[in-house]
Amino acid sequence: HWPQAQNPDATDPRYDGSCEGKILQPDQSPTYVETWQAMEKLLDTGKVKAIGVSNFSIKTLEVLLPQAKVVPAVNQVQLHPCLPSFDLLAYCAQKGIHVTAYTPLGRKDSPFFSDETIKSISDKHGITIAQVLLGWGVQRGTSVIPKSEQEERLRSNFTLVKLDDEDMQAIDNLHKKPGLHRQLLVSPIIDTVNGTVWGWTHEQLGWNLDNAGYWK
Repeated sequence: HWPQAQNPDATDPRYDGSCEGKILQPDQSPTYVETWQAMEKLLDTGKVKAIGVSNFSIKTLEVLLPQAKVVPAVNQVQLHPCLPSFDLLAYCAQKGIHVTAYTPLGRKDSPFFSDETIKSISDKHGITIAQVLLGWGVQRGTSVIPKSEQEERLRSNFTLVKLDDEDMQAIDNLHKKPGLHRQLLVSPIIDTVNGTVWGWTHEQLGWNLDNAGYWK
């Protein structure tokens, strides 16, 4: 699910007793390349139809692909108007890797639900803000996996309206508003003080973010 590997062996000298101490660094075995090569062997068993990666950047894919026999079928990453990742989408398309967007609606206090640009598009088409965001994600060629526990919202999320070019361009440019070009994921594994995610720095992950998660 992440490029990082976790060491569960408390007797291993790489384990210092903390959660982060279990996380192996990029040059420590098993690396994500070694893990991928083991996953490739599963295809020969007939029990696995496709394999993919998650949270891989162009940087980590550039390390993986030259040593892979099988190109990942999919790369599941955080994607939304605050983090559109145009370069990553173009790279994956060139390599034949489908992209799936998680957190496509942001989080509970997502800026999208109060943003005037998104609200105007919602009003224009008579649809929910969630439908606007999901429609944008689908029309740019990604699959989207929103999360909801309410049946009504689950049903409405399946009903998408085609956005026009003007709408798409407006949402494409949303991240250019001051303070909006950033990641929105909230998790205990994210350290916004030291700029690490599950023990790796943003630089190691290949993400051009500052410590707080804003695009540099």
